[in-house]
Amino acid sequence: MNIIEKLTHNITHLGIDIHVHSLIINVNNIKNRADEMIKTIQDTCWLNQLDVVARISYNARAQRTIDKLVNNILTQVEDEITEEFGEFMISTSAQDALVQTFGHVKVPLAELLKEKITGNPGFDFHTETQNNLISFGEAKFSGKTNKYTDALTQIKKFIDLKKHDAELIDLKNFVSKTAIENHINHNTCFIAAFSINSPPPENIIKNAIECRHLKEILDQKEIYLVGVTVNDN
Repeated sequence: MNIIEKLTHNITHLGIDIHVHSLIINVNNIKNRADEMIKTIQDTCWLNQLDVVARISYNARAQRTIDKLVNNILTQVEDEITEEFGEFMISTSAQDALVQTFGHVKVPLAELLKEKITGNPGFDFHTETQNNLISFGEAKFSGKTNKYTDALTQIKKFIDLKKHDAELIDLKNFVSKTAIENHINHNTCFIAAFSINSPPPENIIKNAIECRHLKEILDQKEIYLVGVTVNDN
């Protein structure tokens, strides 16, 4: 995985005080990326920070999902990327890139925290930003089209349904008290992570910034756009 571009965009012309950041990531070896994802998912050291009750509960939830992801999804990757694998790849790649470039702190993948083994009914991944904001990430993958519209519209739908508020009960175990206080005070961050299939990728990020779907969620504190290209060697 290579980070191609990191930018912070000035949108003061819209009269809104918000930071919009973007990243472009290239995955240049699918099999290697799958191996890295397996190591990340199987590392359950995050359980050690929990109290005994939470540790027992999350361990039971996570292990079933880990087995499903590793045995049925990640180890089956050859040359073709399925939608299910693609969305996991985008989620984990976005998390890793945000840690490297913007100093975010990872939260365990949503799939590992929820009771449903796969196909969680909320946001796909989370981080805590350097400004102690909980960021809620939505990942969308396609091998043919650019998926920023789907990611942004899903975020808007989840905001309207207050999915981010519903997830706070789990997230409080993995983020700082300041981040929780910020969320309660409506200071929140969202991440749209999506596949890019049209060159040049910089133009797709520009289109995402200018689209009406982004404008619909600009009442937040921060927004991140993470575009992922695949150039498998």
